[in-house]
Amino acid sequence: MSFLLNLQIIHDAAAKRYPGEVRMYGQDRAALENVRLYQSDELLQPQFVYLIAAEDVDASFRFHKDIALILCGEDDGKEIPEDCMVLKVTAPAPISEFFTLVQDVFERYLKWDRQLQKAYQMDHPLDAMMEASLPIFGNPIFVHDPDFYVLSCPRHIPGMLVWTRDKRTGWNIVPLSVINDFKADPDYLYTLSTHGAALFPKEQRGYPILYVNLWDGSRYQGRICIDELETPIEPGHYAALDYLGHMTEELLRNKTLFRLNYRNELQNFFTEFLEGKINEPAQLMQALENLNWKQRDRYLCLRMEGQQKNIRMLSTAATLNHIETLIPNGNAFIHRDGISIIVNLSWTHARMNDVISSFAILLREGLLKMGVSSELGSFLQLPQGYTEACMALELGQKSDSTAWCYRFDDYLLDYLVKEGTKQLSPELLCSSKLSLLKKYDEKNNTDLYHTLWLFLKNERNILKTSRELFIHRSTLLYRLERIRKIADVNLDDPDERLILNMSFYIQEQKKGTTQP
Repeated sequence: MSFLLNLQIIHDAAAKRYPGEVRMYGQDRAALENVRLYQSDELLQPQFVYLIAAEDVDASFRFHKDIALILCGEDDGKEIPEDCMVLKVTAPAPISEFFTLVQDVFERYLKWDRQLQKAYQMDHPLDAMMEASLPIFGNPIFVHDPDFYVLSCPRHIPGMLVWTRDKRTGWNIVPLSVINDFKADPDYLYTLSTHGAALFPKEQRGYPILYVNLWDGSRYQGRICIDELETPIEPGHYAALDYLGHMTEELLRNKTLFRLNYRNELQNFFTEFLEGKINEPAQLMQALENLNWKQRDRYLCLRMEGQQKNIRMLSTAATLNHIETLIPNGNAFIHRDGISIIVNLSWTHARMNDVISSFAILLREGLLKMGVSSELGSFLQLPQGYTEACMALELGQKSDSTAWCYRFDDYLLDYLVKEGTKQLSPELLCSSKLSLLKKYDEKNNTDLYHTLWLFLKNERNILKTSRELFIHRSTLLYRLERIRKIADVNLDDPDERLILNMSFYIQEQKKGTTQP
């Protein structure tokens, strides 16, 4: 994409130099790359505007509707066809002066276009683009999103709206009183459906505003506004603003416009939220509104880390954008030497398995590991989901270093044991009844502890347990009766069985075996 001038832009510049002596004819279009002097024997090309002295336009001269011309010099009265693009400058000046003027206009806009292209590579491309555009329009520029949050305003001058600082997000926003006025103004509401640069009349704000809406397909994403406070808005500014709008939309499609301008704010919010530093209901509800999410949507929290916990090679907008391309229903951000990802499963009716599978190639090629929370039923549960994802990653890598993805649901017992043993030793966390059986076995050379473990593991199946122990059914029943009397075990109580199973699991984790 590159900016192509139209005759109107050249007209505006010439009219300043030669007021009252410049006139436009025909249908104008943005198609011009540069200027050339007219040569009668030259094959004319539509990407150039040709300068020709008025006295050279004789009876044999032919106008072409696809070729833009600038007639320079005294008016000879020659009739110009209505369908031809012609700029007539009747000022008494040498053609070289006209040529220099037009050449300066092309160079000015070429420099602007290069600055816009270069802005794509900057950390804050929107600010860089608007800053570069100030000399073109000669008036202050600002950009806001659909919720009236100010995304960029490189220069604020008296007479402009004074932004309000949103206490919940820390972002600048159009004052609520003005927003309410806009929402009640039929003229403003009509502007929300327009495409291409247009002028908002001065009745609303006291001065005209040249604006262009930003679109992502059929979805309104905000607008660029130019306040007529310093110099008059010129007709050629419409084409320039159209181009600036298209450049901005291209950034939006590549997820580098709002993400780079919002990324810091989003990262700060999610970082503080996941770490339990944000719990004000109003702030959380505002965040949901900004994200266009619902509190009771289904959510998933993911945590990615490199094998050596060095995320610097991944801390680029491109990587984060790639992740968000894989999951357009989520947000990814750098967080504590890793990447944290919030996924809204309800937004696109996604399934957990599909989300996890979408990361397979990225994780394997990037030598990354990922922890996955359980499915969450509320936005407010995301801090707990983040804890789950981190713990799944930590516990999973200890138990299976070859896997690339670890789900918290698969490590729930490990987590309960880990948390339980932070304050109590494994021996004290286990049922004391197992200790009684161990001591009895050691003193009497019996196998009651192992018998109970296998009986519970086989879900109290008498036949299966006796076969695995290589004993008769009656012998197993005798042992179970001995277990009941020695340790006061009630195997008909589901709570008691749960405690005993957990105790055996803790013992397994302690010994690193699968059999007590």
